[in-house]
Amino acid sequence: MKSFFCFYLIFSVHLVLCQSPLSERYHTYSDIIYQLFEWEEEFSDNQNPNQMYPGSGIIFHMEEIGRSNVDNLPIYAVKLSYNADENLDKPRVLILGQCHAEEILGVEISMELIKRFLNPNQYISDYSNMIGILNLVELWVVPTHNPEGLTVVHGWEQEGDWLQDVSFRKNKTDVNGNGIFDFDPSGYGNDIDGVDLNRNYDFNWIFGDPVGALDGGCAANPSYISHYDYYRGEAPFSETEVQAIRDFALEKNFLLSIAYHSSRSGCVSERVIYPWVWAGGKPAPDYEVISTLGQEIAELTPVEVGDGNYHHAASGSVKGNAHDWFYSKTGCIQYLIEVGTENMQPNDNDLIEDTIDRNMAGAFHLLRRAAGINLGYGPDKFQVTGIVRDAVTLEPLVAEVEVLEMSGPMLSPRVTNEFGRYRRLLYPGTFTLEVSAVGYESQIIDNITPSSSSITQLDINLVPLNYFTLGLGINLPSDRLQDVEIIRYYNNQTDIFQVSDGDDFYWPQGQYDLLFVSDDIYPKKISVDLNSNSNIDIDLNWYDIVFSDSFEGIDNWSIIRGDWNVSEGVLYSQEGLTYDSFHPLGPQKIDLSVPFYISNTWDDEIVVKLLMKNELEWQNDTLFVDIFNDTADRFNIYSNTSQNWDYRSEYIHAIVANENNYLSLGIKSDITLQYRGLALDQLDVLREVLDGCSLGDYNHDGEINILDAVSMVGAIVNEDYLTGFQDCASDMNQDSYVNILDVIILLTSIVRNE
Repeated sequence: MKSFFCFYLIFSVHLVLCQSPLSERYHTYSDIIYQLFEWEEEFSDNQNPNQMYPGSGIIFHMEEIGRSNVDNLPIYAVKLSYNADENLDKPRVLILGQCHAEEILGVEISMELIKRFLNPNQYISDYSNMIGILNLVELWVVPTHNPEGLTVVHGWEQEGDWLQDVSFRKNKTDVNGNGIFDFDPSGYGNDIDGVDLNRNYDFNWIFGDPVGALDGGCAANPSYISHYDYYRGEAPFSETEVQAIRDFALEKNFLLSIAYHSSRSGCVSERVIYPWVWAGGKPAPDYEVISTLGQEIAELTPVEVGDGNYHHAASGSVKGNAHDWFYSKTGCIQYLIEVGTENMQPNDNDLIEDTIDRNMAGAFHLLRRAAGINLGYGPDKFQVTGIVRDAVTLEPLVAEVEVLEMSGPMLSPRVTNEFGRYRRLLYPGTFTLEVSAVGYESQIIDNITPSSSSITQLDINLVPLNYFTLGLGINLPSDRLQDVEIIRYYNNQTDIFQVSDGDDFYWPQGQYDLLFVSDDIYPKKISVDLNSNSNIDIDLNWYDIVFSDSFEGIDNWSIIRGDWNVSEGVLYSQEGLTYDSFHPLGPQKIDLSVPFYISNTWDDEIVVKLLMKNELEWQNDTLFVDIFNDTADRFNIYSNTSQNWDYRSEYIHAIVANENNYLSLGIKSDITLQYRGLALDQLDVLREVLDGCSLGDYNHDGEINILDAVSMVGAIVNEDYLTGFQDCASDMNQDSYVNILDVIILLTSIVRNE
């Protein structure tokens, strides 16, 4: 059935292929599918694929990893390795042949790689590379993850007409929602529909082009204008093609990767690009490893015309691209290789073959680096690897392995794979590993000196911690049951649990900060040093709202510095996309101009609750919250240097020693690289009520007014179930019943206070 499907596709396309200006040497999507299934039929069950691979077992495995966004076309990945039908503990490498539709030379390079590994007798000069790589590496090749864009570039017949756009870049997402694929085949750019798949990753996605953005060209070729070609999509990972690559990368835990591209403008032609040196000279934490290998790949790749080799450069852009996401989120170092010149679709078959051949040495060099093969002119090994195990059971563990000299807050934790294996590429020097796992004692191993000639093997056994029972007695201020959550902070991790009175938790020994939150309940924070079985009673009480701002305006605040503004009930740290850079007069800041009053008869602890999202440059920029008073005493109660652009509640516990208090919000930044800052939807200052509740404040918004009375009447008439707080706040005459008499008392109180 597969063979028939592929035959039909390729036959139907070749009937009209003569109308395409592109060389028939290029693989159309149908050609790719036909060839992949032909290889699968020949090799996927073949235990002895070639006498030049003695004892190899099966060397070819193929699987579908996703579908395209509009046409639902399959995206395939090919695995090349000894015993490819098994899941073995080998370093994994990913080759992405084509992302942008028009950049078709990458398809040819990736298909050629597969062909060479499957037919070693035809490529004797590569044989020593290929046999070692297949034995030591698990190589995955995705010839295209933009199949529907590729069909636009090669053309198709529709109602008797031949349609084609050889300069099309994106996928076919219906951006304007009119149900029609809108593209412009007359020149490059101006294609309304489609998303640039290399702008759709969630790392720095916000800096990519919004819908309808016009192209400003590049310094090397200012006449090349390609409007709409770089649209980032409506959201990070909005495109199924990018979702497929994301999920595949997270599953496979690749060590190294190449993503092939080409530059029609010529602005970045014949170049090896890698993560990153951002503005201000801010390099990626692994930069010395990354740049060294990138330079080696470039020097092995001759240019098309004349002498010399490809250029190499760290990426300076922050635009939601794949190579930065791969590195920051998965630990895989990906190289974007811009293949060919601005003549990126040559019709000279000799030039096509020559371009493919000139890129083979760089690809094999990267594969040798992953495999640890450095015979001849191979790369230095400089690598540490090992298995992390439970010291008692010797079972492999999921553990974080951090190289302290190559670490940064923008990097997701580097964790062991399904075999408990970690692998880290290093450079000449001395390194320190910190290895940690939940429920185990952390280990620090220092003075690791890698070798250029051999891979450093370092297995690590983690000692399990003792586990203890923590019993929690939850005492609510009302007899009525309500849901309570624990937010647990432990070893730089945050977890949320539901808890009821009498629940027991079985946790490893350690120091825990626990925050108890529930509707209308004062957020209770405790610290627990769990080193034995323990029982703790937690007394929860209602809160009163001392101050509240839902930001219908900005009248409660004084702007000290910056362009803070309110829009649609949200306070933003600036009017534009990003906050300001460093200012010599101080940080951008906004101060509360109306004090909140804390009676000295009350407990002096408060909670500042922020419904917010934030995005800052890691470590270099800081969001802060200060408290100050009439005597100008000021102290910091909150600092945040991270990124989380999803609304969530932050609970800030603080001690106040004065009756009149003010809040100050601000952002301290350095000179370069600004982000979206702060979006604050709601701010509440809470204090704990140790006895009873605020009578009449049925809506618990800090104000007693006619809205509370209306809500009470509605609840009484509809016989609504009252929460514990509503029951308390409504019982104005304290007779344990809520009825119309309580409404009358409330209305009387409201009228008297007006």
